Amino acid sequence: MRSWDPMRNYPELDSLPDAEAKALIVATQKRVSRQPAMLAGLIGSGLAGAVPAIFLVRPGGFISGAIFGGIIGLAMVAFMVLVIKPRIREEFRRMGYPQR
Repeated sequence: MRSWDPMRNYPELDSLPDAEAKALIVATQKRVSRQPAMLAGLIGSGLAGAVPAIFLVRPGGFISGAIFGGIIGLAMVAFMVLVIKPRIREEFRRMGYPQR
């Protein structure tokens, strides 16, 4: 299934119908991301993004708040793409995908 969203782009599932592939992706993402180590890593990456943001962004105003939130969000998205997505791919391989 091809998508612009990096957390939904899994070529392993191209042989499945779209509805079935989406359901499998959502169920697998929930199972992987709710593991305590993954949840702690996601929170930790948010905190790791917050610490430099505190020193880089001057407090006060909407723009500084948006920049602060953007830095934290970028750190969390990077964690999802670099850590969680490979774990989801491992789960798909354990389940026997890709099936051609």
